[in-house]
Order: sequence, then C-alpha cells, then structure tokens
Amino acid sequence: MIKISPRRVYRLLHPKLTVIVSAQSGDKKNAMTVAWITPVSANPPLIVIAVAPKRFTHKLIEESKEFIVNIPDINKLELVNYMGTVSGRDVDKLAKVKYREGVKVKAPVLEDCVAWLECKVVNQVEAGDHTLFMGKVVKAYAREGVFDEIYNIEEFKPVFHLGGDNYTTVEKKIYKP
Repeated sequence: MIKISPRRVYRLLHPKLTVIVSAQSGDKKNAMTVAWITPVSANPPLIVIAVAPKRFTHKLIEESKEFIVNIPDINKLELVNYMGTVSGRDVDKLAKVKYREGVKVKAPVLEDCVAWLECKVVNQVEAGDHTLFMGKVVKAYAREGVFDEIYNIEEFKPVFHLGGDNYTTVEKKIYKP
C-alpha cells in the first residue's frame, strides 16, 4: 500500500464530472469550473456544489441565492481549464464565450455547453475550506440528441477531473489543455 497525503485524499474519489457554474449578482457575472458536485435528492431535485469562499463566484451565489450548472463536452476542455484557472475578479471571463440569461435564474447560460441546470439555493453549509450550496433544480434542459433519460455517449463525451490539470472522458485517455 502507498500512503496518501491528507491534502489529496479527495482525489481518491475522482474522476468527477466537471461542470462550469455561473452566477450573477446585480451587474456582476462570473463562471468557474467545479468538480465537487453531486445530486442529493430526486424529489425534489436537489444538487450540492462545493465552492471555496475565496472564489468570486462564491460571493455572487451567496448574494443572489441562485446559480446555473453548465455541463460541457470534452471538446470544451480549454474553456473548462480557463474558467478554473483565471479569477473573475481580475478578468471578464464571460467575454470569451457566448451566453444568454437563464430561463428561471438570472445567471449566464453558456451556450457552448450541452446541458444546463438552473438552481435556487435552498441551503448553505460551511464545510472546512468550502461552502456547500444546495440548489433546487428549477429548470433543466439539454441539447437535442445528447440526453434521453441518460447521456448519449456517442454524442456526448463528459469532462471528468482527475486532479490538477488532468482530465479524462469515457475513453481511456487523459486529456490536458
């Protein structure tokens, strides 16, 4: 057996579906990459995302009490990496993408993604160095041909985070931006 550093224990639970979470408060908008996301209830539909308080998007979610989960395909890996490595405090990250406002949530819908979950925050819990935002999914939609009760893997290659700047998809290959 090998010893795992306490700082890297979470990576034993990877790969994790990687998404881009967007939020807006007033005229401030941002998006960030999130790999710590999970469903927690089917009825009502609830998901949890973990966001570090130091992130700009954290402030926007905390103020607006809503967010959108944008689900990208592996062909958007450069975008996934960019949204996870550049701070929205310093750069208008959304200037690089096409987006529109959500249907039920006032936050950016990234048009280059393949599916979207619009969420209203129903609970917020401090958990160590992250905040868990529990969101009730108030609207969900996907591109035609990508999802029909399950993802069509012939049409959609999800992004899975392995740790650091390492990613994979449903193929047995590691992708790097």
